[in-house]
Amino acid sequence: QESISNCAVMALRFLSGLASLGGFVAGHAHEHSLLLGADPNPAILGYEEVPLDLSYDHIQLQVEGNVPSYLNGTLYRGSPGAWPDGWWLDGLIMINAFKFKEGQVFYSMQWNKDEAYNHTKSKTTGPEPLAKAPVSGGIPHPANSSWPTGVAFHQVAGEIVGSTGVSNLNSFDGDSLAPLEMPFEYGDSIGAPYLSPTHEQTLDGYVLSHLVTGMQKGSGGEPGYIITSIKPGSRHRDVVAKIEEPKESSPFKGLPSFQHMQLATSEFYIMLEAPCYYPSSATHVGNVDWAGWQSDLIASGHVRLVSRSSGESMIYPLSYSVFAIHHINAYHDEQTNEIVIDTIQTLPSFIPCSLAFKNLKMENYVKGWKSTGHGLSMSKILRLRVPLDKPGAKVEPKQITKMTGMEFPTIRYDDYNGKPYRFAYGAWMSSGEVPTYDALVKLDVQSGEHVVWKVDGHYPGEPIFVADPAGKEEDDGTVMTNVLDTKKNQTYVLLLDAKNFKQIGSAGPTPHHIPHGFHGRYFDRKLNAAAEADVLVV
Repeated sequence: QESISNCAVMALRFLSGLASLGGFVAGHAHEHSLLLGADPNPAILGYEEVPLDLSYDHIQLQVEGNVPSYLNGTLYRGSPGAWPDGWWLDGLIMINAFKFKEGQVFYSMQWNKDEAYNHTKSKTTGPEPLAKAPVSGGIPHPANSSWPTGVAFHQVAGEIVGSTGVSNLNSFDGDSLAPLEMPFEYGDSIGAPYLSPTHEQTLDGYVLSHLVTGMQKGSGGEPGYIITSIKPGSRHRDVVAKIEEPKESSPFKGLPSFQHMQLATSEFYIMLEAPCYYPSSATHVGNVDWAGWQSDLIASGHVRLVSRSSGESMIYPLSYSVFAIHHINAYHDEQTNEIVIDTIQTLPSFIPCSLAFKNLKMENYVKGWKSTGHGLSMSKILRLRVPLDKPGAKVEPKQITKMTGMEFPTIRYDDYNGKPYRFAYGAWMSSGEVPTYDALVKLDVQSGEHVVWKVDGHYPGEPIFVADPAGKEEDDGTVMTNVLDTKKNQTYVLLLDAKNFKQIGSAGPTPHHIPHGFHGRYFDRKLNAAAEADVLVV
């Protein structure tokens, strides 16, 4: 009876995990009304499509409250605004910009004019994948292909670029949002396009990332990683390491793992490798075979530390596998000689990503919102301590706080990325009964304590910290984000005092609602451009 009971508990947990991702019971709402949201989705406005010919240029927004005088830059936010293939993460990207100038706020929006957007607007089909990739190990599409970037943003040699899960970035003008280079041209011979994390790591002016090779039909080459580093003021990707057939990631096939994000310190490029692997099929530009992802149920998760100086890897197995989409930060604890990694576990360890990713259809977000919301509320915030003086030691992830449901974590990135820090900010699920992130949270990673901003019916995006140049403490500054107000059916930009997490101002509404979005960055100067470090972007 005990074994039967244990099996029942595991089965219930498994079903809960599947339901948390929506699609497991999609199409059976009459049988699973408790899970699948028979009630109207209260956040459905954030999934309504935006006209493809819509754009805005420096529309002045109405300001209420206080806009700090040191805010004289621009918040860039990517959001999907149309979903031609019905998958949420394949959405066409709107680039939204909130420009702060002398206490006023101006809003601009342009669609990312990539291949997927152009073919959708002209009602044509993009070219089929090539029989052979233009570069060994790459994606079988022409090197000059442009993807729907703007899922995240960073700078290379002072140019603002949008990114997605490929190496081909798109640059745009910081003021007009007009496209500049599609794709952005690197100054090296590595070639393109490759699979790649959506996020980069910018640390002390260096831009770090990696390329994934040999994963798709027609890619050629060996499966593996190419880890790269771009010096300040350069467009040249220096190769830190080439890692072929990483058996630690998949013992039987030696496949490189999928990673949406990586971390870095001054010493190491840090990869949290879970047994989750890219599809082998090649698709049209802008589409992903979400049903084709692969998992290895035998493989376990681990941390890979890659020396930025030698390129050598150190592997640390985890006591249980951790699949994380977004990490918070990593740093070297000098007292204990450990690399500290703070991350957010997205899925329970027993749910393979190959099953989870099949449920990212729009219908699961819209109609299956109760199940989706339940799943989003289960994410856990973990800390991994990796002992540098014990190579290969098993690492046990531990929860920083009992709070769950935090995602889209950010920190005081420009000053504390890769360094010891105290505060993280994120979007938060206030309960498992809401459809998507309906609050913001500030987390003290040292104590585990947190404070919340929440207004009923308001759904905020990823919070972005902007430092007060006159401040002396880590949390002296402003936290900003766009918020979807479903009571008034409009979007506004929210300003919080980062220290007490109370609202100090807002600006809006924007002339059209901004759907539930992805990542953002605030820039008030050129970065990674050694000769132009103090030149304002806008």
